[in-house]
Amino acid sequence: MPPRRPRPLTGARLAAWLPFVCLGSGACRMPDDPAPPLEEQAPAPLRQLTGEALGTTWTVKFTGAASDADARRAVEAALAEVDAAMSTWRDDSEISRVRAADGPIVVSEATFAVVGEALELAHATGGAFDPTVQALVELWGFQGARRDDLPGDEAIASARAQVGWQRVRLGRDAEGRPTLDDGGTALDLSAIAKGYAVDRVSWALSTLGLANHMVEVGGEVRAHGQGPTGAGWRLGIDRPEPGAAPGHRLEAVVRLTNGALATSGNYRNTYVIDGQRVAHTLDPREGRPVQTEIASATVVAPDCTTADGLATAVMVLGPDRGLELVEARPDVEALLLLIEGDGFRAVESSGMGAFLVDPSPGAVPGAAPAR
Repeated sequence: MPPRRPRPLTGARLAAWLPFVCLGSGACRMPDDPAPPLEEQAPAPLRQLTGEALGTTWTVKFTGAASDADARRAVEAALAEVDAAMSTWRDDSEISRVRAADGPIVVSEATFAVVGEALELAHATGGAFDPTVQALVELWGFQGARRDDLPGDEAIASARAQVGWQRVRLGRDAEGRPTLDDGGTALDLSAIAKGYAVDRVSWALSTLGLANHMVEVGGEVRAHGQGPTGAGWRLGIDRPEPGAAPGHRLEAVVRLTNGALATSGNYRNTYVIDGQRVAHTLDPREGRPVQTEIASATVVAPDCTTADGLATAVMVLGPDRGLELVEARPDVEALLLLIEGDGFRAVESSGMGAFLVDPSPGAVPGAAPAR
């Protein structure tokens, strides 16, 4: 199959961008000081709001006529809805109530839709992405207290017995309301819910007439419309160096107008047990942290729900199968940073170059598996 031609999300050329640093662990941050524009800035004042939700931080930047107070209310309401529906930390969330129930319960349309997206991705990846990994997350110490020893084979097998996306059932009751039954599993939407939260906030800002905005929640990003200069937005991808401060060294810079970006990596959310590094990305098929040459996987997609889920899936699948998954989607691109010796090698999907301000050092254009 010949390589696909680059497909920018819009035809607009970028004259200037706002800086935004992607930390490679699924985290992106905006530096305090914006980069100077490449041409004279248009009279469109940029405003910024920040806060905390979903166990993380959020930032929105926007231009438009709506007040800061109205924008903040819209953002906080949208995030509160997602938290009430999909939090694994709240006993009263919909996901927690599904876990406690013995059979289907009525859920919101939002939870119904996100679980549906997660199940589709699980099917497409043969279970490399699985929204029922909560038992494994707890076993390996990534929710609650850290472990002080490695779990044994019996404990892993017991946790894996609670994993299985095929057992989850979505339906409608007699009144047409959405229902969800986890089939005795333990749902965890952490690898996709933040992306949905970004999309939900973006929609909320758009309904206020704030068509030009950028949203970041816990590192997942969506850019909509134009930046304050009348051009797009700039996002930087960190070089995945353990211990390095966010923004210390960028590996690549992505240009984005109407679309989303998510980065997943294993070099920040880790801990060491008995001399072995334990990373937070788990392979549901094995019940153990992934062993991969991918240091970070960045996915660009039309929406952040898709980008968030795919970034995790690529980390689990590895570079060859991960890029194959990306290349099968005409609206998705990826940049993988692979561990090579003491450094990294960048590998791009065939159309990723359309989003890069400059080619990534050492990038291999169109380096997807032959098929």
